[in-house]
Amino acid sequence: MNSLQISSLPARLSFVVAIAASGFAPAAFAAPEVVIPATAPSIRFHKITINAASDFECACAADINGDGKLDIVCGDTWYEAPNWTPHKFREFGVWGRGPHESGYRKDFADLPMDVNGDGKIDIVSCDYSSGEIFWDENTGDATPWPRHLIAHPGAMETMNLAPLITGAPPAILPNPGGKVVWYELGKPRPNPDWVEHVVGTQGAGHGIGWGDVNGDGKTDIITPHGWYEQVDAAKDQWIWHPDWECIPHRASIPMLVMDVDGDGRNDIVFGAGHNYGVYWIQQPPPGTPGKWIIHPIDTTWSQAHTMILADLEGNGHPVVVTGKRYLAHDTDPGAHEPLGVFYYTYNRKSGQWIKHVIDEGTHTGTGLQITAIDLRNTGRLDLICPGKSGLYLFEQDGGRRRRARRARP
Repeated sequence: MNSLQISSLPARLSFVVAIAASGFAPAAFAAPEVVIPATAPSIRFHKITINAASDFECACAADINGDGKLDIVCGDTWYEAPNWTPHKFREFGVWGRGPHESGYRKDFADLPMDVNGDGKIDIVSCDYSSGEIFWDENTGDATPWPRHLIAHPGAMETMNLAPLITGAPPAILPNPGGKVVWYELGKPRPNPDWVEHVVGTQGAGHGIGWGDVNGDGKTDIITPHGWYEQVDAAKDQWIWHPDWECIPHRASIPMLVMDVDGDGRNDIVFGAGHNYGVYWIQQPPPGTPGKWIIHPIDTTWSQAHTMILADLEGNGHPVVVTGKRYLAHDTDPGAHEPLGVFYYTYNRKSGQWIKHVIDEGTHTGTGLQITAIDLRNTGRLDLICPGKSGLYLFEQDGGRRRRARRARP
């Protein structure tokens, strides 16, 4: 079989092959494909250290103070553009931290949303340790911002905003271990109603995503063990399809839906959140007995806990953006290996993936979220990368490389 040019494949995938051979996984495994050696991206970024001391793993961008500029929110602090001046607005404790454990901050997602309809952006967050989803109300300079409970679905890795209903605001899609569930905001008002939609318990596990799997124009829900076909999300009508089993287990959040090979059928891309590798699952032609096939993309690094699709290159073709989560678990395979932020493109003519190195071997990795957004109205997407090793911003230049710099205090 082909060997990965940048990986000692047998050592890291032998257990995958053994499980596949046992017939346990519904999806089939393809022979490993060639991954083109790492290359510098054709687009240029320069790195800004927003807060090297931050140990929060979540961040987003939003205009917090209404001045027309996008600010950065990370954990207990929002950073005011354009100089990224810090403003602490809420409190978070720690969980699982000890003499030999890095632990976590009790903030596992930061999502921007005007919850109460007052024209100010509030922040929706969740906490693994309490199992709660809550929102912190933007009261400007009056701090701490008031906190309001949304729901208690149980311990969840993180959550995302997902467009589950066409024409409606994005829904909150968490990743609790025992069920697939999402939350719909009713009419924004001071004490808004939240509607809980339980999709089912089948497929629930570490990893979740969304996208139109079958091409019917509706957003389906992706899990590590298959997918829920949307019939009518508003009426809680879904059809379960156990079409694959993500191996290694504990998939990324989110998992991605995209047509990798250009055959007109959407495939799945996922990372191993607590093991080695980034993978894609190829969709077979409809009406055929063929199984979904799992292909390795890159097995040289571990803890690809989060990933996004973003048109970084500005050509209308989204790329897979991901990176190594710093100490997702302290004892994960490869947990203490070098950090990195990467994006991947697929060459449909050669059938090969290309790995583009944005940053590698520094203190910069990822956490539970990556945000791609045009912060400066340049027409180019920048990247916000939080993690236990600090909060960093990659501004896209569109020109030659510039040296990294720090935010001004």
